[in-house]
Amino acid sequence: MNHVETAAEIRPAPVNLEFSFTGRASEYFGIWIVNLFLSIITLGIYTAWAKVRRLRYFYGNSWLDGHNFEYHGDPNTILVGRVIVVAALLIHDTLVGLWPDLGFLSLAYVFCFPLLLNKSMSFNARMTSYRNVRLNFQGTYWGAFFAFLIMPLVALLSAGLLAPLASKFARNYIGRHLGYGSTRFETNAPLLALYGNLGVTVIFIGLVLLLCIGGGFLFGSGLLSAENLLQLGQDELFDIYDVEAMSDILTAAAISAYIALALAYLFYEAGVRNIAYNHTVLDGRHRFTSRMGRRRYVWIQVSNLLATVLTLGLLRPWAVVRSWRYLVVSTGVIAVGLLDDFVDEAAPEGNVSAAEYFDIEGIDIAF
Repeated sequence: MNHVETAAEIRPAPVNLEFSFTGRASEYFGIWIVNLFLSIITLGIYTAWAKVRRLRYFYGNSWLDGHNFEYHGDPNTILVGRVIVVAALLIHDTLVGLWPDLGFLSLAYVFCFPLLLNKSMSFNARMTSYRNVRLNFQGTYWGAFFAFLIMPLVALLSAGLLAPLASKFARNYIGRHLGYGSTRFETNAPLLALYGNLGVTVIFIGLVLLLCIGGGFLFGSGLLSAENLLQLGQDELFDIYDVEAMSDILTAAAISAYIALALAYLFYEAGVRNIAYNHTVLDGRHRFTSRMGRRRYVWIQVSNLLATVLTLGLLRPWAVVRSWRYLVVSTGVIAVGLLDDFVDEAAPEGNVSAAEYFDIEGIDIAF
């Protein structure tokens, strides 16, 4: 009997693996409230420990193929990084405030941005592990400069027409410089799909603009009518569209347009994530998937914000858990073979100060 098998016969069949999240809002609320209390009474010093507790909870409850992720950040190191960042920002603001001619220091920041970005992503990657194998990120200065400074400027100058091209370069840059142990990721987001996402976003923003601006106009007109009804018997009753009234209506419309643009950004980025993940592979064989609903994602973010504001922050833990869970469960891996045959390797650990700078400034560039 011939036992010789072809490569196709012995190749493992692809297996669809889904990410899952086992955390609960009630559990995280306990962590969040303690973190908040201790951060306040220590004047912010405890925020480093709060960050580590928070990420260890979310990473530890994120699972793939029966194994969870781990976060290895050291709060003492993070605290030192935060002190350095805060001190540098204070020194910069003080110097520019006292001597406006030193405003060129802000320009120097632009050229430091790619270096800070690479160091930040390298640190965050090295603090993350799965099956005892750590991620790593090894970017290049000019690659980051082009992807995150030049291309966003080009997209802005083109009134958004080249935004898909900017998204392609940014996502490809991240994917192609990210590694898992000694194995590399590869991202090749197709430009045609990104432009398709832009087209759907334009339709979305058009509908939202009509709704928001129409609502703003009606609201402004309603206020105007109520004001004039109180002036019955006066000649001004018949002059309902005076300059001040129209200004109020235009202001309401402008605010509505701003809201619509913010929603459109969320809608667009959700689509970009799907495209980038669906065209990312690990080791040339394990393909990632993302199936986020763009409207669903927008609704989650908007309702989370409203719930947080209306409860004076008490529902913030619920909102964070809800967002994290949706991102996790919307992601999967089509694995060809086992995920336990990867080997860790030494890699640069980046710079904690760079990572904390992005954290403090609220700049989120996710993998």
